[in-house]
Amino acid sequence: MKQFKILLFLLLVPVFTFSQVFDIEQVKVNPSMMGDYEKFEGMWANAHEEIHKIGNKIGWFLFKVVPNSNQPKPGFDYVILNFYKDAEAKKAGWGVKNFQTLMKKANYGKIKSSEVKRLSSLGGKIKSEVKGYSLSVLDATIEVGSGPAIGNRVTYHGVKALNDDYENYEMKWFKDGHNQDIIEGRRLAWYFNKVDSSTDNADKSMTHVIFERFNPSAPQREAFEPTFEQQMMWKHGGASREFIENATLELVNFRSSLPQ
Repeated sequence: MKQFKILLFLLLVPVFTFSQVFDIEQVKVNPSMMGDYEKFEGMWANAHEEIHKIGNKIGWFLFKVVPNSNQPKPGFDYVILNFYKDAEAKKAGWGVKNFQTLMKKANYGKIKSSEVKRLSSLGGKIKSEVKGYSLSVLDATIEVGSGPAIGNRVTYHGVKALNDDYENYEMKWFKDGHNQDIIEGRRLAWYFNKVDSSTDNADKSMTHVIFERFNPSAPQREAFEPTFEQQMMWKHGGASREFIENATLELVNFRSSLPQ
């Protein structure tokens, strides 16, 4: 289990410490309701806080897509991560029989009942499309940093494996370089995950997901001459994968049942 005890400087510490399975939802918001979307999820954040007390689910994180001139605009506006205690807990579900009752209880004294009613009425209208992926944690870099904070940014990559060697290249070659970048202060985190299943409307070519964080104030790496081994590993490792979607994400809300 030690290999899964990872840093999550941005979002997942200490969730990944205990959870090897999680879901991703890529959410496209109805443009006319963009102003209400984060309020809608804020209402649900309080519900997730109650759901976590049941014990199967242990974390919920909401990210918004941040425009990046170096990346094409992705086909979604927000990303939601739901973490579970383990595979059996995920299979058991959230354990909620009446969501309407739960929503009233979770938001009592936090959001006016009239606003809860209004936001709840938006229902399926506020999200124009949701694509879902179920993932399991394969590997991550060394453990550093602290817990999640609003405003933390992460780079997201949806990856298509092009051959059977891909996972070994990530975990036995690229990871070593990422760890060295962390030691030298250029990188903050790297998380490697496998897609186990996805919804019917999801991109079926996506086999893996990578999250990574960089230190925005780190000095640039000094120029160096790569060895022949490095050149060959970068060449063939790069040829084992294809990045099919990329996004810069910013944490805007979260709930976790574990100590921060």
